[in-house]
Amino acid sequence: MRRSAFVALAAALSAALPARRAGAQTANAGALKIGALPASVAAAAMYGVDGGFFKKNNLDVDVQYFNNGATITAAVLGGSLDVGLVDIISVASAHTRGLPIVYVAPAMINSEKIPTYGIIVRGDSAIREPKDFTGKTLAVNGLKNVSQIPIAAWIDNNGGDSSAVKWVEIGIPVMGAALERGTVDAISPSEPFFSEALKSGANRPIFMSHKAVAPAYLLSGWIATSDWIAKNLDLARRFALSIREINDWTNKNPAAAAVILSKYTKVPVADIEHMHRGAFPTTFDLGLVQPIIDAAAKYGVITKAFPASEIVYKF
Repeated sequence: MRRSAFVALAAALSAALPARRAGAQTANAGALKIGALPASVAAAAMYGVDGGFFKKNNLDVDVQYFNNGATITAAVLGGSLDVGLVDIISVASAHTRGLPIVYVAPAMINSEKIPTYGIIVRGDSAIREPKDFTGKTLAVNGLKNVSQIPIAAWIDNNGGDSSAVKWVEIGIPVMGAALERGTVDAISPSEPFFSEALKSGANRPIFMSHKAVAPAYLLSGWIATSDWIAKNLDLARRFALSIREINDWTNKNPAAAAVILSKYTKVPVADIEHMHRGAFPTTFDLGLVQPIIDAAAKYGVITKAFPASEIVYKF
């Protein structure tokens, strides 16, 4: 894609994604501030507002958008957000440092069969397999999070050396422009920006289809602090219920979901309909969480692994 197109896309996203409110609610509505990423992994926030799911469960939701899970985690811990979309590794890291955050609802599953993000290089790049990343610069949306660690594992498990990669942090909407400028050698955007970066044919995808952290794993989920949940248990339950309903609807109504996702990201509906669209679980499968925790320990993000149940709240 031409640089001007990516700049325009990023500018449109910035303009289109201020904090959005669900509109007027009843007097006893639960006000809720939630943090999300401007990507399909956090699309439940968009569907919840436009689809009326939050309103149905008497929630008055204010959605704010961030570049990565680390900034959302800080906002949740600091109290400026009630709930936020955060990747598994960021939460695992916070948990091992004694920070009181837990998941209240799951988000998107990434799998070898339906990859929701991957690596993109320019069409003329010499990078074609894991060993080719030696000495190259690869952009992720957050260092040592669920964007970086699975890629590192895939590189190491397939003949490469992830320690020889130069990892840099760049926001998902502007990764494509950085690749075109030559600032980086490769990028790892999530959808819909993954497919958008490939639309012109100038770039080439590399999928992590073999020997990553697991054949399928949960990318992220919605967190809150234990203290906030204790003080707002009914509110937390209604939010978790909303996400379950939204996820179920999303899996069953891809066409309608594409229209809403296009509205917020400004990516054309036709492009969204052809992108890789992962499944959204309605309940927590700890087997989809544990491999990421184990990988975080292997790569030194956390000192040791722990049971996935420790970071999932049981209502």
